[in-house]
Amino acid sequence: MRILPICLLLLFCSIQSFSQDRIFKKGGSILKVRILEIGVDEIRYKLFEEPEGPAYAIEKDRILKIVFENGRTETYQSNLKDPELYTGQSKNAIKLNFLSPIFGHTQFAYERSLAPGRSIEATVSIIGLGRNDMVELSYYDPNIGYREVKRNAAGLGLGIGYKFIRTPDFINRSVRYAHLLQGSYIKPAFYTGVYGENILEYKTNTVNSKRTTTFYGALNVELGKQWIFSDVFLVDIYGGLGYAFDNVKSDDNNWSSASDEYTAHHFSVIRTTRSPGLAFSGGLKLGMMLGKKKKTD
Repeated sequence: MRILPICLLLLFCSIQSFSQDRIFKKGGSILKVRILEIGVDEIRYKLFEEPEGPAYAIEKDRILKIVFENGRTETYQSNLKDPELYTGQSKNAIKLNFLSPIFGHTQFAYERSLAPGRSIEATVSIIGLGRNDMVELSYYDPNIGYREVKRNAAGLGLGIGYKFIRTPDFINRSVRYAHLLQGSYIKPAFYTGVYGENILEYKTNTVNSKRTTTFYGALNVELGKQWIFSDVFLVDIYGGLGYAFDNVKSDDNNWSSASDEYTAHHFSVIRTTRSPGLAFSGGLKLGMMLGKKKKTD
C-alpha cells in the first residue's frame, strides 16, 4: 500500500517539471520560469524554483523565443527588421541614371529588397546612347582636308551590387525603416563591359581613324542615399571608389581623347591610373517603384 503514495508523488513531480515555461535568451542561456505577463516591451516572470520569490522583467529585444508549458512556442525579433511592419510596401524599383547620357551611355537599374536593411541592384548600360564626344576636334586628312572625328562608341555594360542600408542610431519599439529601400547605404559593386570606338592612327605622316574594342571591369565600394516618395517615386545619389582593369595599351601610333595608358573613361567607371588602377563611379538615379501593394486589414 505504500507503493501507491510514492507513485503519486513521482507523478506529481513529473507533472510539475513539465509545467514550466522556458525563456531562450539571445546570449544562449535558458531560464526556467513561470510567465506572469507579456507586455509591449517586456516580459514579467518568476523563477520556476522560487514561486514565492520576487517578480522579474526582461526586454523582448533580449529574447529569441519562449516555449510555454503547453508546448506552444512564441518567437521574437527586432521591430526594426520585422517584415510585417513593411507589409504593403513595394519591394522592387526601376531607375534611370539621370546623368549617364552626358557621359555617353544610358544606364538602367533594377533593385529588389531581400530583407529589411538589405537589397540587390543590377544595372545595364547601353554604351553609345548618349552624348558623342570628339576623339579630336580637328585633324588633317590628306584626302578631304581638316575634319572632326567622333568617338562613336557602341557596346554594353553590366553591373551588380549588394546594398547594406544603414540602421538608425538608436532602436526602440517605435523605430523602423520609413521604407524598405530608403536610407543611407554602402554597396560593394562589380562592373564589366565591352565596347567599340574610334581612335586615330598615325602612320608615315598620315592620320586615319580606325575602330578598336575595349574590355573593362571594376570592383568598387559605393556610398549613397536613397529617398522614397509616397512609395511611388525615388531619388538615389551615390559615389564610389575602387579598382578598374582593362585592355587599353600604350601605343605611340594611336590616339584617343577618352582612353590611354594612364586614364580611361569606361562610361560607368573612370580609371585614373595605369591598369589595374584607381576607379571612380557615381551618379544620380531617378526611378519608380514596382509591384502591386497588398491590402492590409
